[in-house]
Amino acid sequence: MNMVKTHRRYQEVAARISRYVAEKRLEPGARLPGEIDLAKVCGVSRPTIREAMVALEIAGELEIRSGSGAYVREAVNPMSLVLDSGPGPFELLRARILIEGEIAADAALYASAGDLAKIEKTLQQMRKLVQAKTNAQVTDRQFHVAIGEAAKNSVLTSIVDGLWAGMFAPMYHRLSQRAGLDQHQAAALEDHEAIFAAIAGRNPNEARRAMRRHLHHVEEHLTSDDVPSPVKPPSKPTPDAAANGRKQPV
Repeated sequence: MNMVKTHRRYQEVAARISRYVAEKRLEPGARLPGEIDLAKVCGVSRPTIREAMVALEIAGELEIRSGSGAYVREAVNPMSLVLDSGPGPFELLRARILIEGEIAADAALYASAGDLAKIEKTLQQMRKLVQAKTNAQVTDRQFHVAIGEAAKNSVLTSIVDGLWAGMFAPMYHRLSQRAGLDQHQAAALEDHEAIFAAIAGRNPNEARRAMRRHLHHVEEHLTSDDVPSPVKPPSKPTPDAAANGRKQPV
C-alpha cells in the first residue's frame, strides 16, 4: 500500500525561514525579523508563521525568547530540514471549531441524565484545579470527550479523542507555553460552564455557539502578544499563623 505524504503549510514556511537564515548567512545569536515582517515576506498568515517558528524551535534551530523575538541557534541546512510534528495547532483548532460545535449541539439533543452528570463532574473537578491554580488540561480533555460521548455517536467520540491527542503534541504544548494558555484557565472554565448550561438546557443552537465561542477564545489566546504573567502561588502560612487561623499577606 502506498502511503500518501502529508505536506503541511507550516513545514513549507519553516523550510522557507530556514533558507532565509542560510541565504542571509545569519550567525548563531542573530535575531530574525518579527512575525509580522516574516508573514509579509512569506505571504502567509501570522498564525502560520508562529507555527513554523515553533517547529523550528522544536528542531533546535531557533530560540524563541518571550517579548524579545526569535534567534538563530545553529547553522541551518535547508536541504536536511525534516519537520513533521503532526497537524499545526491552528489547523487542529479549526477542525475542532467545525466539529465540536456540532457535537455540542447533538449532545444537547441526546444527552442522558447520566451523561449530564458526567459532564458536570468534570466541571467540578476543573473548578477545583483552577481554584488551586493547578494545570487542568487533563480535566479539560475529559470535559470535551464526555460531550462527545453524550452526542451518542461513537465515530464522533473517536474524532474528539483523536483531536485532543494532537493537543498534547510538542507543537501545541510549546505554543501554549509561549501564549501563557494555562493562565487563561479561569476564562476557559467560564466557557465550559456556558457550554454545559446550554447542553443541560437542551438548547442545541446555544450549545453550538458556546462551544465555537470557547474555541475561538483559545485561538485568540494563542495568537495574542499579550502573554499574562504566571499566577503567583498562594503563600504558605507560618506555623503560628496557622495555629491562630490568621492568613498571611500575599
